[in-house]
Amino acid sequence: MKGLLLKDFYVTLKRCKFYLIVSAFFIAASFFLDNWFSDGYMFMMLPVVIFAVLPINLLAFDEKSAWTKYSRTLPYSKAQIVSAKYIFGFTFQVVMALVVLLALAIRAKTIGGFDELSQSAQVLCGVFILSLIVPAVGLPLCFKFGTEKGRVFFMALVFGLALAFSFSIDEFKRDLRSNGCIFVMIAIVAAFYVGSWIISIAVYNQRETIK
Repeated sequence: MKGLLLKDFYVTLKRCKFYLIVSAFFIAASFFLDNWFSDGYMFMMLPVVIFAVLPINLLAFDEKSAWTKYSRTLPYSKAQIVSAKYIFGFTFQVVMALVVLLALAIRAKTIGGFDELSQSAQVLCGVFILSLIVPAVGLPLCFKFGTEKGRVFFMALVFGLALAFSFSIDEFKRDLRSNGCIFVMIAIVAAFYVGSWIISIAVYNQRETIK
């Protein structure tokens, strides 16, 4: 499993630099466009959503380079190959969320504009949880049908979530203040993510057997 995660890490550094550049741009933009799109929230939170598609793109690179066929000769089970995508994608989203949290703290300390840092962190937590829906929906479809067929759907889903968030930030913040709301979100999305993980393993097993 460690080898699979390292492989994805190296591929990310080599093939997904654009993600890092775009994320840095949006974080920087939030410092200067604080009067647009709900006090800059869209720009600050969007990197977390962008990295939600990372495991899907990594799977696309695997298919394009024929690594999925080569992996059959390696001492990894099908469950491990699938699990690596879920674990790596989740880990990278956590890292990006921590980077955004640091940027929130710097912004609140220097120029203000956002609400109290604790409330901003709550919003970030909510965005992180909701962004997990993207790989949870996309990965089973990719393992079943391949990544090319689902690419348009994934992009529409990501930017649809970002756009909906930018126009509903006030309602979203009010919901997060309600007692237990964040815990209900965590429970539902966590169950959905784990369920997607199990389905992907079953689907990939079946797909490999057919081939």
